[in-house]
Amino acid sequence: MGNPPLSVKIEPTHIGEHLAGREFVYLITNSNGRSHVVALRPQMTINIARFANTGRTPLVNVAVNNSVTLTWPPCDSTQGHEHAKYSLVADGVATVEGDELLVTITNAVFHRPA
Repeated sequence: MGNPPLSVKIEPTHIGEHLAGREFVYLITNSNGRSHVVALRPQMTINIARFANTGRTPLVNVAVNNSVTLTWPPCDSTQGHEHAKYSLVADGVATVEGDELLVTITNAVFHRPA
């Protein structure tokens, strides 16, 4: 029978359908060879994640490098759907609007522990 697949592709425009039970997301930005990780709760609109109150570092990093990664941990224990034990990992392009960060998701997968 074997193990289920390690990764399962998700269409970026369907991200919102898979967020039930996922309380927050890790926003990962990079600048000068260093990564910065912050846990946040975005507002989602189709394939765009809007972040308020990110702190200064993500805004500064995106001005230098607008490629970001979003990682939602596995679902809380109340969820029993097929991919509840998978993390949801998405790549995106970020822009700064005032003191908010908008991430347009370009690629996404469910990813299970190996």
